[in-house]
Amino acid sequence: MKTKVIIKGTHCASCKMLIEDVCKDIEGINSCNVNFQTGETEIDHANNLDWQKLKQEIESLGQYKLEINN
Repeated sequence: MKTKVIIKGTHCASCKMLIEDVCKDIEGINSCNVNFQTGETEIDHANNLDWQKLKQEIESLGQYKLEINN
């Protein structure tokens, strides 16, 4: 299943790499592709993905805000 979300606060390739790396370690995520210019992020995931865990992990990095619209 693929879902698009917005991650506010991304502004460079390092942001993209950091977020994609963190997503690799979250159970249920198969892949993550961040467009750092727009914040639009496509996440390929299992149906039982823990969205709260994902939100916590990304926002714990500091400057990012995850907006989930599902």
